[in-house]
Amino acid sequence: MVKMLLRWYSQNLMKHQFAMNMVTTGTVFFVGDILSQQVVAKKGKQHDTERTFRSVVMGTFYSAPAATFAHNLADKVFGPSRSPKIAIKKLGMLSLFTPINILGYVILNNLLQSKSTDYIIHQIRNDVPTMILAGYCLAIPTQFILLTVVPLRHRVLLGNFVRVLWTVYLTHASNIGTRRGNLEQIRGVEG
Repeated sequence: MVKMLLRWYSQNLMKHQFAMNMVTTGTVFFVGDILSQQVVAKKGKQHDTERTFRSVVMGTFYSAPAATFAHNLADKVFGPSRSPKIAIKKLGMLSLFTPINILGYVILNNLLQSKSTDYIIHQIRNDVPTMILAGYCLAIPTQFILLTVVPLRHRVLLGNFVRVLWTVYLTHASNIGTRRGNLEQIRGVEG
């Protein structure tokens, strides 16, 4: 059964890489946000379904296209070789993508919640640097393995297994991160 599913996925990924990556990443964000709310935040019956829906939308329409673009661009610039020397060059290029992706995610997440500009700036200043550092700690070893071992068409799928863990962190940090601080000091905060 699993073998048949992987074969089906692989065949469709070859034909429809962009669409399959969107579906896969949307699913990862769905699972990641549920784990974030139920395991990390222990929300139980007070699960925020709007937040989960927002996470799925952002994973499907923001993160998947961005990651697919970044990996395809790295392969176009450096070629499809999986040698460690080329992988290090690609890793450098993809490392530029991490802060841009996290910053975009935080901004978009807050805009979808109608947060004020002051709130967004506060979260960017206080939470985004830590999120970027955490992203590098996970992304660099993961990307090196993906770039040296995994064929291009399977990178997003296998990267998504690791991304579930990242999404648990990202959705948790981007949705409650600023609440650690003194929100009364932020003008116009809706938190």
